[in-house]
Amino acid sequence: MIFFLFRGIFRDKSRFLFPFSVVSIGVALVVALVGFMEGVFMGMIDMTAKLNAGHLRLVNKPFYDEEHLYPLDRALAAQKETKRWLKKNSTPDIEWTPRIRWGALIDVPDANGDTRSQTPVVGMALDLKSPNSSEIRRLQLAESLVKGQLPQDSNEMLMGNALAKDLDVALGQSVTVIGQSFDGGLVADNYLVVGLIRFGVTAMDKKMVLIDLADAQSTFYMDDMVTDWLGYLPSSLSFDHYVKAKKNINSNLNTWRENPPKDWAKDDQPIALSILDQQNMGSMVRTFTVIKSSVVGIFTFLMILVLWNAGVLSGIHRYGEMGLRLAFGESHWKLILTLGIEGLLIGILGSIVGCVLGGTFAWYLQEVGLNMGDTFAKSGLMINDVVRARLTLGGFIQGIVPGIFASVAGTLVASSTIFKRSEANLFRELEAG
Repeated sequence: MIFFLFRGIFRDKSRFLFPFSVVSIGVALVVALVGFMEGVFMGMIDMTAKLNAGHLRLVNKPFYDEEHLYPLDRALAAQKETKRWLKKNSTPDIEWTPRIRWGALIDVPDANGDTRSQTPVVGMALDLKSPNSSEIRRLQLAESLVKGQLPQDSNEMLMGNALAKDLDVALGQSVTVIGQSFDGGLVADNYLVVGLIRFGVTAMDKKMVLIDLADAQSTFYMDDMVTDWLGYLPSSLSFDHYVKAKKNINSNLNTWRENPPKDWAKDDQPIALSILDQQNMGSMVRTFTVIKSSVVGIFTFLMILVLWNAGVLSGIHRYGEMGLRLAFGESHWKLILTLGIEGLLIGILGSIVGCVLGGTFAWYLQEVGLNMGDTFAKSGLMINDVVRARLTLGGFIQGIVPGIFASVAGTLVASSTIFKRSEANLFRELEAG
């Protein structure tokens, strides 16, 4: 039966080409658009996780409540003990890394040692000098270097390329970090700019500097202290996994707080957060899901509408065929079933071609990317200036299912409209033909 349907479809190109083209174009647009949306959104999630929030985050609640002020006096002590506790009380697939977030002034001296320029910066201290540092790999620092090298000695700094241009800082120049220590005192320490880096986020390129964790602990008098523990999970895991891991850690934290490390302050209250708890990410995920579903729904509706009209027109031209089949004793339901199978076959073929076309375009955007320049500079979002699509199995499914459904639904709706006409009318159409 299917063989004869295929022969009939390909023999009568008017029955095939238009609905096939509609399904192919519709599926291609859905796959490409969903891939692009997934790339932009998940790129933002990945960037936020890598640079700021992690998939999971252990932080002192007093620090978290005022983190825009970078209150180093609210950092967590007992770094080594905390590391042991995290490894013991979380799943092995979580990779934990310590960081210090800090804010300070960068003072650039002139030839006489006087201040030539000065600006506030956002600083991040992380492991930059350990062999095979996971932080260097995670942030792709070696690949992101515009000039210079990664820090190798004490008091060496990586500076955002745009920030260096604004301050007119040359590679190899010494700058002074002026900030507040853990105990509230004023600190001033000299750092050598050994590398200029492009993070890919305009706001960060203009404001961020990176130093080694040990150097930050020395500068800010934070021995064995950090502000954050960031946990990273495989990118293939869903958001639900982050939530479960967070609940498990918080449950174990309640027990730990009863017998805390001796270096903790009395008001220390470490909490575990997932990335969905920070920077309004949870709301963004929900909004993104609604937008993506709406896009798929709109395209599906439009395809059904177009295919319904195409089916009606095709059916009118096939009154003679239908009249003959009814005359030979076929029931209306069998005719509708046949048309439904035709729609299914066209939907499958069109969806395959649409996936190839849309997938090819999305793959190109995934590999090459689209340079948005400073479009997101003032958005406050951590979105790379070069946005990329992301090909996923789910993206293809979101194209294939609506494509097949629209083809079948459009055909069935059209056939039901046609068969509202009486058999007598169909016979008269046959005789007139």
